[in-house]
Amino acid sequence: MSADPLKPEVEALLDRAFDQLKRWSIIWGYSLLPRTLNLAFLPEEDSDLGRCHFQTNTLWLNPKLLTKEHEETLLETLCHEAAHWMAFRRHGLGVDPHGKEWQRLMRQAGYKPRQYYEQGISRPQSTRELN
Repeated sequence: MSADPLKPEVEALLDRAFDQLKRWSIIWGYSLLPRTLNLAFLPEEDSDLGRCHFQTNTLWLNPKLLTKEHEETLLETLCHEAAHWMAFRRHGLGVDPHGKEWQRLMRQAGYKPRQYYEQGISRPQSTRELN
C-alpha cells in the first residue's frame, strides 16, 4: 500500500481486524502477538488470500480483502495466518502447516480449520463455529 492516508472505512476495518487479533492472542495465551506481528499487503494481482513469513514475523494479506463485503474473509484469513505463526512459535519449523496444532488454534479462535483456494475473492459461507 502507498503512504496515502487510509480511507475511513478501510481504517475502521483494520481496527476491527486488530481487535480480533488481540482477542485471539488472549485465547492462545500469547498477549505479545499483536506487538510481535507485522502486517503487510501482497501485490493486488496475487491470487493468495494471505501468507505467513516466520522469519520476519510478517503476515501478508491480499489488499482486495479490505472491503466491508470481504470482512469475514479478511478476519478468517488473518486468523489462518496468525495461527500458522503461533503454531510455528510453539512447535518449531517442523510443525505441519495445517496439522493438529494449527487446527486447534483455529478452533480456539472460533473457526473451522480449513485450507482453501478461491479464484477471485468472494465471501465464504459462514465458517465460524458456535461456542
